[in-house]
Amino acid sequence: MRSRTSLSLLVSLLGAINLVHAASADQWKGKSIYQLFTDRFAPPSDTAPARTSPLPAICDPALQTWCGGTWLSIIDRLDYIQGMGFDAIWISPVSQNIDVYTPYNYAYHGYWVNDPLTLNPRFGTADDLKALSASLHSRGMYLMVDVVVNNIPGVSAKDAVSSETLIADGSRWTDPSEFHPQCSIDYSNATSVEYCWLGDDKLPLMDVNTENPTVVNTLNSWIGNLTSTYGIDGLRVDAAKHVPGPFWTGFCKASGVFCIGEVYGSDIEYAASYQTEGWMDSVLGYPLYYGITSAFGSPSGNMSHFVDVASQVLASFPTPGLLGNFIENHDLPRWRNTTADAQLAYNAMVAQFIFDGLPIVYYGQEQDFSDGANDPYNRAALWPSNYANSSTYNHIKKLNDIRHAVINNGTQFQGKNFLDSQTKIVASTKTDVAFRKGPLLAVLTNRGSPSESQSFGVPTSGWASQSNVIDLLSCKPYTVGSGGAISVSYAAAGYGGMPYIFVSQNDAKALKLCGDVGVATYVSSNTTTAAAKSSASSITPIGSTSTTLPLLLAGLISLGVGAVLA
Repeated sequence: MRSRTSLSLLVSLLGAINLVHAASADQWKGKSIYQLFTDRFAPPSDTAPARTSPLPAICDPALQTWCGGTWLSIIDRLDYIQGMGFDAIWISPVSQNIDVYTPYNYAYHGYWVNDPLTLNPRFGTADDLKALSASLHSRGMYLMVDVVVNNIPGVSAKDAVSSETLIADGSRWTDPSEFHPQCSIDYSNATSVEYCWLGDDKLPLMDVNTENPTVVNTLNSWIGNLTSTYGIDGLRVDAAKHVPGPFWTGFCKASGVFCIGEVYGSDIEYAASYQTEGWMDSVLGYPLYYGITSAFGSPSGNMSHFVDVASQVLASFPTPGLLGNFIENHDLPRWRNTTADAQLAYNAMVAQFIFDGLPIVYYGQEQDFSDGANDPYNRAALWPSNYANSSTYNHIKKLNDIRHAVINNGTQFQGKNFLDSQTKIVASTKTDVAFRKGPLLAVLTNRGSPSESQSFGVPTSGWASQSNVIDLLSCKPYTVGSGGAISVSYAAAGYGGMPYIFVSQNDAKALKLCGDVGVATYVSSNTTTAAAKSSASSITPIGSTSTTLPLLLAGLISLGVGAVLA
């Protein structure tokens, strides 16, 4: 915890420095992002006093009310986030919300913005937000803020665009001309999607007229001031597809920072238009999300759908490396709510982290939160987990370590580094897939945790026959077979459904992720042909009597039963 003295010193220093910390799209390449709900990530403390009183004794998401998290309480737990290897956080919208009881309870989430230009006092003061920004930057981390400009909430459909009601509610927009006329959205009609209202009769979300010159000028001026005043490095734009695309070009330019928009849906061509038309730097990768859930959401899922979606994403987006890759968020089910198998979750995360894009982890994913099929149950407080050093927490740390190592080391494959290389699907079956991203070869399966006498062969890995490679997830060494083939077996006890991330032995040595394992030489006694016929009894244990001494002499630090490569 921080002392009040240190916090006061930090805040005083903010007045003497320029908080402008604008980060371009190029500077965001390679980042990994931790998404959190400000109200639910960390509780009040001595150095992060509550801004809401009274607070419930237990944070029950079903009550849909404030639980006390603030911008200062986030600072209390930055070690936890950075410990997983994240170099950016995405926080809830920072603007003022309606502050009354509604048919859907309270605006604890921050998305019912009625005045973008004013900060949300429930989350803290201007100095508090500056302190969070400064704390992140002192760690070399970026701050991404969610912004809501498409709509503002009304207290009822009848009085929604009444100037008198809007003024009384504290709305920034009070003139009916600043809104589009009320209509219900027809999702088969693009104009309707952009101009009609979200919400319902209980809580209408009035669609702001983003063609109105007053609205446009106000929003563009505000966003530039917000990012420069608070040192914000990037924006996540809520409901981006509900605003005509050309508006975002000027808005994002005025912000001076990286913009990534929410374009909900599986339409790849439509989502890609935000990049091809120059409306935004990027979008959240909903199409890939649907591909991942289809493939890894259940044992023996639809792997061909993932391969098809992945191939289309790579062909359609000019810069797929900036897409936001996720498997959970505040609008979707918790992954472990629908998928109990831990190995399926691990494979999905490898796809999320290694495929082209910016991995985004929703708070609680690292703690395997499962009590959240939908809003509001997927928005539980994190602190009952005690911020445990869980298995998934460490899986995420390992994946971030791998990304950072290959990026910082400039590791190349065929003359291109990790960031400059586009993902390539190199092999797939109905249950398995292998794809290469620069120096890394990911081999994934949706077979699930139970061991089975099956294997997956990758005919052409890209490495020479008899060359040595390392699985960076287990730090086990293997040897490539004839023609550059690699085959992994799922027969060994404990190796059912395991994901793999392979790298050459020389690269492993340079990356220093597996100690001295990168300098070892290990030749599998199995061939690709033999592996295809293998059973649990035919797997060569790396820790067996015939191999233990040579491996120890080679300086290997991690022994155990490995999958077969040949």
